[in-house]
Parts: sequence; structure tokens; C-alpha cells
Amino acid sequence: MAVTGTAPAGARPTLEKTYVRDLPKRLGQRVALYGWFNGMHRASTGRVLVIRDRTGSVPAIYRGTGAAAEVDGLSPESAVRVVGTVRTAAGARFGAIEVDAESIDVLARAESPLPRDGQSEAPAPIERRHLDLRAREQFLVFEVQTTLEAAVREFLLGSGFVEIHTPKVAPADCGPGEPVTAAALAPSPQAYLQLAMAAGFDRVFEVGPAFPAAVPGGGADQPAESTRLDLEVSWIDSADELMSLLEDLLRRALFAVQEMHGMDIEGCFGIPVELPEGTIPRLPLARALELTGGSGRSTGRLSAGEEQALCRYAEERYGHGYIFLTGYPATEWPFSAMRDEPAGSRSFVLLGYGLELAAGAQREHRCERLRAQAGAVTPGRGGPPEWYYEMFRHGCPPHGGLGIGLNRMLMGLLARPSIRDTSFVTCDQGRFLP
Repeated sequence: MAVTGTAPAGARPTLEKTYVRDLPKRLGQRVALYGWFNGMHRASTGRVLVIRDRTGSVPAIYRGTGAAAEVDGLSPESAVRVVGTVRTAAGARFGAIEVDAESIDVLARAESPLPRDGQSEAPAPIERRHLDLRAREQFLVFEVQTTLEAAVREFLLGSGFVEIHTPKVAPADCGPGEPVTAAALAPSPQAYLQLAMAAGFDRVFEVGPAFPAAVPGGGADQPAESTRLDLEVSWIDSADELMSLLEDLLRRALFAVQEMHGMDIEGCFGIPVELPEGTIPRLPLARALELTGGSGRSTGRLSAGEEQALCRYAEERYGHGYIFLTGYPATEWPFSAMRDEPAGSRSFVLLGYGLELAAGAQREHRCERLRAQAGAVTPGRGGPPEWYYEMFRHGCPPHGGLGIGLNRMLMGLLARPSIRDTSFVTCDQGRFLP
């Protein structure tokens, strides 16, 4: 057995790399593990090193004595390569699986001590984001995200959608607490997806970055950039068609997550993947305000506590925590939403996990009505630029669309305390660099 202080840059073992999760398939075989040193303790037959990769941890038993000082001095989070034999459960003393190590190569030593919160010399949390992301539960977040997005794409492509990529421009500023306005709409994904409707693309979607001003009701605690799914559909007659589409998409995506990661999610986070059975209820906003005690106020925007209360109501009455809210006042929705008399809009919000997960509306596709609505919502601000109206002047089909905040969806699905836990690196007003 040998422990090498630093492995040669070009050195590679002839064995294929094996992940910890695949060790049960390799019982009795020699394997090469790559990962991080996660701690050590002594046993009567040698030193037990815990080796961790992105899929889990395993004890590696080192029985040698010649390089004991190298092993004993190995700092946590050092990158290592272990070659050894996988032992069966009958021969394992520290778990169902262990590796009888014949060599341990140190590929990169970690500086010691590691940065920790609460120490004056410690860097800001973002500087050690890569250390936080090494945890199994953190990596699981992005495995789930990958599965979720893949299932969404599979569903939409199978439903006749085309994926496009729109320009990304920082949106116009809105004042604190202001709803999205005509001025803020112009550079948002919605405007470009509507352009695709006018071009006859019929059904389009995009998964990409978005900004708070492009999200109805985006709060000050929302990161400066997040990830959204936006889609637009032509030839619809009502917002009900959009809600039905969203229901089907949600079920397909959650089923894929449950099938691929359900056991891991329960093991890491202690929660099941909740699938809505039956139709997701559609509750008029006026009735929702009655249930939450807010029917007397002038605004329909719900507080976090009210959103949580409505999800509990759905759980108790329908057996799952998802609920649509419909019929928002026109004054509380972007001017682009089609209006119902006297002052309603054909809009909706989807609540789940006590959060607003998605929002959408049937759009106003008739140019003169759109101009009138924009003028009423944004008096004195000039409305959107002229290019926005141009797409509606030549027979734009009736259409509508919706957006899903994928970071918020993951935050609720995995019961994470902050949207930052579901973002790879958070971009906000205090930081724009990795």
C-alpha cells in the first residue's frame, strides 16, 4: 500500500471511475474512487477514511503503516483517489459496504482550516459556495432540477411546442412595490414569445433567466436573476385552457421527479413528492379573500401567510396543497391581459407549497384595445415602445401564456428555507460574480 502526497498531473489508473452509489454492483471487485476526504478514525485493523463523492460516502480501510503520517495529516475536503476492493456486507465492519484500500493518492490538498460562518476572517458565504454545494443534499437539488426540466421539455415537445431563446435585457425599473407595467414589459421574455405568436409559431416555450420586474408580484427579497419557464399558446378561447395545460405539465414533471428521486428526497429532506390527484381547484380571488379575511381591502395581492393558509385549505378539502386563484382585477395585472367587464382580467395564479408557483393570462391580441389598456394602466409614462404594437397590427391570433418560477418550485418541492438554496450561484444587487 502507498499513500502519495501529490499524484502526478497526468497519472491515471487503468480502472474505470466508480461512484459510491454503484459500489453494491461491484462487490469483490477492484475499483477506483474519486472524491473528497471527509474524516478519519482509527480501528484495530487500520485507519478508516470516509471518502465522499457526489452520490454518497463510503469508508475506505487503510491498513498500511509506512505512510501513516501522510494519512493522519490529510486535511478535510482534500481531493483524493482511492484504489481498492469492494467488500461484501458480511465482511464490512463499518457499514453495508466498504473499500479495502490498496492506494490513496492525494490529488489536491485542501487548505486548513476551512472557512466557517461566524469567524471574522471567514469570507462571505458566496466565496465558499463550492464547499456548500459538495453536500449530498445540495447536489440532489440540482439532480431534481435536471429531471424536472427534462420532464417539462419532454411534455411540451410532445404537445407540439417549439423551444426558442429570446434576447435578455435588464428590464426597466419599477418603483418599490409597483406592479409590472408597460415600460417594464418590453424587454421581458413575454414580449418576444408574443412575437412568436404573431409569427405563426403557435406554441413556444423558453427556459432561461428572468428578472424580478418581469414577474408579477416579485418582491424585494427575490434575487436579481432567477430561472423561469415561460410559454405562449395561440388560438385559445379562455385562460381555462392555460390552467388545464399547466395541470398536465405539473403532473408529468412531478411524476418524473417522484419516480427518479422520490426515495432520495425522503431520505435527505424527510418529505414525499406530492402529486395532485384529481383536478386542481380554481378559486375566484374574491372567495379566496373571504377565506383569508382580506375581503375588505383594496388590493388582491396576497401575503405569504395568506398563500400558506389557502394551500392548507386545499390540502384539507382536496387532499393536496395546489390551488388556482382566478379573476384578478385588471388594475393589478399587466395591461397585456385580456379584460372582462367591468374591471376583471383573464388571469390566474397557481399556489403550491404555500408559495406562488406560476402565473398566467389570456392576452389581449387586438391592437387598439391593447393601446387603450396600456394608456389606462400607465398614464404619463408613455406605454410600451411602438415596436411592441407592431406585432399586433397584422392579424395576431388570440393567445395566452404563463410563467413558472423554477427556483421557487424547487424551494417548495424540496422544503428548502430560501430560494438561494435552489440557485447554483445567487445573482443579486450585492454580487454579480461567481
